[in-house]
Amino acid sequence: MKNWLKIILSMIFLFGMAIMGLIVVTVILNLKFLYIFLAIVIIDLIFSFFFFFSKRRYEVKFSWIIFINFVPFIGLCSYVFFGRKYHYSNKKSLLYNHLNKIEYDMYTEKNKKSLAAYTSPEQKFGNVVELLMHSASKPLYQNNKIEILTNGTRVFKSLLTDLQQAQEYILLTYFIVADGELFESFLAVLKERITAGVRVYMIYDHVGSYFKISKKSIKKLMKAGVRVHKYLPIITPFISGNANYRNHRKDVIIDGLIGYTGGINLADLYADQSWKFGIFHDKQVRIEGEAVRGLEVIFADDWYFATKRHEKITELEPNILAEKKYNISGKSHLQIVNHSPSIDHSITEELYISLINKARKRIWLSTPYFIPPNEVIRALILAARAGIDVRLTIPGLTDKIFVLDLTKSYCKDLIANGVKIYEMNNMFNHNKIAIFDDEVAVIGTCNLDYRSFFSDHQTTAVIYDPVVVANFIPRWEWDYKHAILWHEWPIKYKPLSYRLLLICLKLVAPIL
Repeated sequence: MKNWLKIILSMIFLFGMAIMGLIVVTVILNLKFLYIFLAIVIIDLIFSFFFFFSKRRYEVKFSWIIFINFVPFIGLCSYVFFGRKYHYSNKKSLLYNHLNKIEYDMYTEKNKKSLAAYTSPEQKFGNVVELLMHSASKPLYQNNKIEILTNGTRVFKSLLTDLQQAQEYILLTYFIVADGELFESFLAVLKERITAGVRVYMIYDHVGSYFKISKKSIKKLMKAGVRVHKYLPIITPFISGNANYRNHRKDVIIDGLIGYTGGINLADLYADQSWKFGIFHDKQVRIEGEAVRGLEVIFADDWYFATKRHEKITELEPNILAEKKYNISGKSHLQIVNHSPSIDHSITEELYISLINKARKRIWLSTPYFIPPNEVIRALILAARAGIDVRLTIPGLTDKIFVLDLTKSYCKDLIANGVKIYEMNNMFNHNKIAIFDDEVAVIGTCNLDYRSFFSDHQTTAVIYDPVVVANFIPRWEWDYKHAILWHEWPIKYKPLSYRLLLICLKLVAPIL
């Protein structure tokens, strides 16, 4: 069936269901509400018609139209507050554009020989390197030492030790900053470093940290000398339309020499390996070397956007642009990917699809939320059909109602086509990691879902190093030993009413 015919039939179905809903509600309520309700429905239908021809993904438009028409007034208000396409900012006016161009030109020229080797026809993943260079201007960094930290306890022990050694500046970006023992430990270290002359900058996401960090704690940070700003505060969501677009990063940079990124926020529950939802399972990457500069450029962009004051960020510029001496033994090659909703297409989605299509031996993925676009599912199915070892690890427990079963609902076609699904037993698997063959590892802040691909600001480290992958594999094997391998799709044993509920949720999943 032609796409335009599907569109017309979908619109007719939606309009018909809305009118039926109008008749039913009018009878149940009272005729005196007819005109008010009729006006609401007509407004919803007119808006849906024009919205359908907007430049948005088909499934996103379809989900919003369903929600707006089946939940009159509330659906439209939800779209106004949370669903509008948010124009991040004019990149031409940001310092980021200046820094990114200098960084890209310098390292593309500096690593010309290495780049030629990685993009040669013999290199399986060479096109992936070029994709990130040409579509996102991400240089290929060499001379990096990589350490994968496998739980929150190890992460914070390593991080606090590194923070205590800071000499010039510390840059912190967190989706969640929460009151607790860990926060107080960080505060004590930051105070000591500030007293020693170290400058500290912190960005925290307003929504992610809402109800988690108190005003008293923020005042403690500011009193200690930390230059702290919240990202996209929800003040006028009706006007700005930014409520749904969050900064999901968990990045730390120390003196431009050491960097961290991954899934672990600044909160006690990420340090505790056991909590009310079971064992909390996550990883972070520690980077020493040139690639830390990529994290710095991202922070400069976020800081400028959060503060809106250029004079506040220019003092960082000399530090970021300065040549640094890296006394390291590592030779890992990296690209640091910055994704934000300012980009019309998702570079992270394109990255994953490209890596999946290029793999020939293994594709191992681990994510807490698996609600991906259909292009990702189709790529994984085709890889599995081609005999590639495709594995997906998901949580056995979760902190959000219905989300785990919604994740499982997206796995039906995968398991039917030979993808191995592992469910972590008694664990909330919060890992955001992947490996492709024996050559590429991916770790960062991005989940495999619509929100991460299209709405939130994310950081992803793409590591081209067989040694890192080889060191990574034993930890994956540990995960598989402590996980349940599916032999059939478990949702089919749920009651029919619950399965119907999941179908309804799946219809609106792209906008959740």
